[in-house]
Amino acid sequence: MSESSRESQKQAVAPAVIKSNSGISKIWLIPLITLMVSAWFVLQEINSRGINIEIEFETASGLEAGKTQIRIRDVVIGHVDKIELNDDSTGVLVTAVLDKEAEKYLRSDSRFWVVSPRVSLAGVSGLQTLLSGSYIDMAPGISEQTTRYFVALNAPPVTPIGTPGIRLFLNSEKSFTAQVGDQVIYRGLAVGRIETVNYDLEKRVARYSAFIEAPFDRLITSNTRFWNSSGIELELGADGVGVTTPNLESLIAGGITFDDPEGMPATHPFNRDKVFQIYPSFKSAMSHRYTEKVYFLLLIESSVRGLKVGAPVEYRGLQIGQVENINVRLAEHKLEVDEASYKIPVLISVQPGRANLSDDKSGRDFINQQFELWLKNGLKASLKTGSLLTGAVFVDLRHDPKDNNSSVQHIAGYPVIPSMPDEIVQFTDQLSTTLDKINDLPLQGVAQDLRYLLQDLSKSANAFNQASASISSKLTEFDMVQMNETLGNLNLLLDRFATEDSGVSSINQTMIEIQNTMRELTPLLQKINTSPNSLIFKSQVTPDIEPRGASR
Repeated sequence: MSESSRESQKQAVAPAVIKSNSGISKIWLIPLITLMVSAWFVLQEINSRGINIEIEFETASGLEAGKTQIRIRDVVIGHVDKIELNDDSTGVLVTAVLDKEAEKYLRSDSRFWVVSPRVSLAGVSGLQTLLSGSYIDMAPGISEQTTRYFVALNAPPVTPIGTPGIRLFLNSEKSFTAQVGDQVIYRGLAVGRIETVNYDLEKRVARYSAFIEAPFDRLITSNTRFWNSSGIELELGADGVGVTTPNLESLIAGGITFDDPEGMPATHPFNRDKVFQIYPSFKSAMSHRYTEKVYFLLLIESSVRGLKVGAPVEYRGLQIGQVENINVRLAEHKLEVDEASYKIPVLISVQPGRANLSDDKSGRDFINQQFELWLKNGLKASLKTGSLLTGAVFVDLRHDPKDNNSSVQHIAGYPVIPSMPDEIVQFTDQLSTTLDKINDLPLQGVAQDLRYLLQDLSKSANAFNQASASISSKLTEFDMVQMNETLGNLNLLLDRFATEDSGVSSINQTMIEIQNTMRELTPLLQKINTSPNSLIFKSQVTPDIEPRGASR
């Protein structure tokens, strides 16, 4: 190629122009679209998968991953995805997947529990799971706080969340076998249930929470008293035998009863944190309706068998208090070596409310003043038997007219009411004294003499029997016919003398002559008696000296 052609080619080629491009290349649209499609698939997967939550159970009984359902009011909202042990192997951690719509129910107070066939005193439940299998039931909460971790209940909740009513707290220091689900009864009508049961090992007190449904929650006042109504109540006390029976359901399943005692002061709103006491019986609950008490001390010298805490304290037949403690420990009442018997300290209380006084400080002050005056005028206390069947005794207060100028003694800050034995104890003492005197008699010697006397009487009786037999034999030998004839002749002779006057007159004349003759023979008989030999010999008897009269 010539040089001219080369130059013409150089002139024909246009110069290159270089420009800068700051925009995004269209080639990046492809990965961007791919990323968006992938994100859409991920979101779809997340939305289709639902919400993951964790629920801790004690055991995995009835649960199966991928099969066990989670329901609300029998509507399926999820299922169990995975089951594994927790970190310390004390329970089971269940991972569940819920529908997206169920997120609004996941509150901190939401509850989960396993529904399975259950038989209890309250009834039979969960029979539908015999065919479909167990499932997890959920009770939505009402708290504003949300969570994804829950601790399941061992049993279905007694009261659903949101039920109108009031929740109470109860304590029981006595033996009480209430269980979760037991009834709370008001005058025979079930108005609530016991929700939880716990036991305080330090204070040894059973603690309960109970829910009272509306509108019966308005029956709970500051004066409300609760007592155990489980089973038949058989009471053997100073008043005799008492039997109380609740309704049939409470008799089988148990429960507690509440009411406002009569004669209580006006009610007022109570603190929701107040803890009510569960008393063992209706009588115990009614006896604790009075708040004010005045305490006195008794020093009992006789036996306290049959006296129990809660026994009535009566004044002229009216109960005004009760026994609080028996053989109470007092700092000023120490055991010492003493010839006298040990006096058992018994603490009693007098309640102003029982004495128709105001149940407040003014009533307590009145009792203190009245009893101080009575103690100075001989008020005494004694134990009396209230029931011969049960042997229970009570404290009787009465006045002793022989002691009207006494001083009031105090021990450990308590006024002391002097005690005196009751009539039975006095009768027993007198009977014992009489028996001791009988034992001191020489009964052995008397018994010996009585034995000899009985032997003599036995011999005399034998002799009498022999004499009677002899007389009977003689009488049988005696000729009764001849005797009758002799008596008849004698009667005829007497009749003749009675009818003949000459015979009677001659007998009378003869008797007169016999009397005259006896008068004449009397001096001779007297002389013969004094001097029998005077009939043969001359009498040597000096004649009696006759006194002469005085010379003039």
